[in-house]
Amino acid sequence: MLLSITILGFIVTFLLLLNLKQSNKANVYLFFFLLINNTYSLSHYATVYSGNRYLIAVMLVHFTPLYLLIGPFFYFYVRGLLTDDHKLSKWDYVHFIPAILFFINISPYVFHTWDYKLLYADNVVKDAHNFLNIDYLFIPTTLSFLSRPVVAIIYVIASVVLIFRKGLNENYLNHQAKLIFKWLVLFIFISIVLYFGFLFFTVTSFLTKDVNFADKQGEFILYATIGSLLFLNLSLLFFPNILYGLPQLDYAIVTNQNRAEEERLGIAEDVKKQSRSFEISAENLNLLSLKINRYIEAKPYLNPEFNLTVMSTDTDIPVHHLSYYFNEHLEVNFNTWKNDLKIDHVIYLIRNGSGEILTLDALAKQAGFGSRTSFFNSFKLKMGITPSEYLNRLD
Repeated sequence: MLLSITILGFIVTFLLLLNLKQSNKANVYLFFFLLINNTYSLSHYATVYSGNRYLIAVMLVHFTPLYLLIGPFFYFYVRGLLTDDHKLSKWDYVHFIPAILFFINISPYVFHTWDYKLLYADNVVKDAHNFLNIDYLFIPTTLSFLSRPVVAIIYVIASVVLIFRKGLNENYLNHQAKLIFKWLVLFIFISIVLYFGFLFFTVTSFLTKDVNFADKQGEFILYATIGSLLFLNLSLLFFPNILYGLPQLDYAIVTNQNRAEEERLGIAEDVKKQSRSFEISAENLNLLSLKINRYIEAKPYLNPEFNLTVMSTDTDIPVHHLSYYFNEHLEVNFNTWKNDLKIDHVIYLIRNGSGEILTLDALAKQAGFGSRTSFFNSFKLKMGITPSEYLNRLD
């Protein structure tokens, strides 16, 4: 069961990696958090259940320094969600020092021969508790293993404190903010169960010197720990909107030549200069909509290379803000929105006589479609009929 859950976790982590470009960049910390968690799980499986000397030789020690990064990545992820800012300060790199020290600590094993590692793995196969029988440079083996869940728990608690300091629990009237708050509560609860479970089995194993006995004595905790790992890996599949994070829209726009339009939209001067908040208000969305509408007046979508990244660069609006705007506010994905604008341009050309002198392929090319098939599919999706049928009806 543990191996299946771990494989599932790696699959979900890979899917998260594919989605990183269009989601909140703080999700890069969530990616590393899940990746290291599942590597930790695979290491546990290799040690206790696999009986495979090769898997044990690879997994048991080499990845130890990474486990000290579970807590920091957890904290960076939560902080990135709350601030809508993924960047690390120079002081944040202090959090990586323990992992560096642990790498130095295990260096004798890392640079040992493969035969030495297989011999160590054979002893672990005979008795899983023999995983303690290895010499590190300066940090004892027991402290090395105990530090993993303890450090993770400390960072989880620090994240809870951060949430209350930021006041997210008091500012989740908006749908997305409410979703993120509930997700963080769930995320923290699952993590606490997971790491207290790891801590229980680590301590019990040390005291009894019997890993299997720890499993039997703490059967309920074992299932709770495995269940929390499973739910942690599955949660992203059921709550994909959390990947947008909390887009804290603060798009102030110069108003001299557009004051009438902004007054029509009900955008007050103080709103345009407001600081970021958890509330994604109608005024903020109007500002974002106004900025996008002005941007597309130049018809950048007619460029075949136009995509979400290009739009983000041109408008200085983060990709995950745009993704949130299209999917949650307009309830349409970016490609459909872009292709609809292209079709509107084609219809404009046809109604102004270009349809009589240009072929459908030429019209598609002028609208920036990469292929005839893409043009026909997009046209039919928007208009309900093919371009040829549309032309015939005009005749």
